[in-house]
Amino acid sequence: MTTTNPPTTEPGPAAGTARRTLRMAARERWARVTAPGMFLDRRRQDVRDALDHGWRAGARWVRLVTRLLIVLGVTGAAVVLYSAAAQVLAASGAGACLSAMAGTVTGPVRHYLAEHTAGLPLSAADAYRLWAATGLTAALLSCVLRSTVARIAWTSWSAGTLAAVWQASPDGGRTVATAVTAAVLAAVSLPALRGLAFFLRPHITIHRTVLVAALVTVAVRPGPVVPAPRRPLDQP
Repeated sequence: MTTTNPPTTEPGPAAGTARRTLRMAARERWARVTAPGMFLDRRRQDVRDALDHGWRAGARWVRLVTRLLIVLGVTGAAVVLYSAAAQVLAASGAGACLSAMAGTVTGPVRHYLAEHTAGLPLSAADAYRLWAATGLTAALLSCVLRSTVARIAWTSWSAGTLAAVWQASPDGGRTVATAVTAAVLAAVSLPALRGLAFFLRPHITIHRTVLVAALVTVAVRPGPVVPAPRRPLDQP
């Protein structure tokens, strides 16, 4: 019994021509995109201008991407440092003190959110996650970007946290819990609000303008002396 193999189909000249046409079309499109004055060339020029003249003088998208990369880098570094610090504190036995301080701040906040989210679609756990994410984001943006909006958000978040701790803490430890919360927020506010100054007096800036007069000398070359014509009365 003989078996016959199915015939193999080899790509004909039409398939090769189609592939060459696609490659040529792709090369032409890439040449148009990377041509001088086109999209990629303009983006490359934006990056070069930012590197030459500083990223503050660069294009808006360059500043936005730079800030986003900075925020992501700082967030990653903060997570790594936090994990390392937690392990060191747990090994040294100082983690219990920090856990007690954290519970003094977060415990009343959890209790306050549990009481005031009853009957809402948002659960107390989700409200606590939103509260923590808002505070962390505002603190990071205030430390890295020193943005006025981020600092206003951080200050508002801190005031709301103090009010929640004051209202939800037990009567006997309300003052101490609020003081501990204020101390923690003040410690975080040192890098978050650095460079912020309040002027109680009018801040007047005097700009002095020095005008330098340039002495310009114009040289006039004397021409030939032409005698004036005589009038009839001048003749002897």
